[in-house]
Amino acid sequence: MKKTYLLDTNIVSEFSKDRPNIQVLALYAARKDLCAISAVTWQELTRGVERLPEGRRKRYLQNCMDNYEEVFEVVPYDKFAARICGEIQAHAEREGKTLPNYDSQIAATAISNGMVLVTHNVADFEPMKEKSFLRVEDWFAA
Repeated sequence: MKKTYLLDTNIVSEFSKDRPNIQVLALYAARKDLCAISAVTWQELTRGVERLPEGRRKRYLQNCMDNYEEVFEVVPYDKFAARICGEIQAHAEREGKTLPNYDSQIAATAISNGMVLVTHNVADFEPMKEKSFLRVEDWFAA
């Protein structure tokens, strides 16, 4: 089944919180077969866990990562996405704006795969939406 939704790091992180947003959980539960994450999100999650000191929280999050690895398809950041990312960043730079690298890569992955990016940081992706076919949803506000 083709994946429709690319979950941003802040959405995936919601699943490991003590008090996750109920609406996000419900929307995910209804659409879980249509959801994937990007390789960049996988990198961000891995980095977050690896930076933690040894202890209960790190073990808990590592278990979450093990679960995510089984549950989520990880969409690669490939040549096509890299081209889209480079074009969007160059257009923004011509206007005097610098776009965050990871967010640009995640957005380009969504665009190159015809997916809707699900994020709570909608404002962070506005400059990319203005210059591309990026579609964004905020499941916190849905």
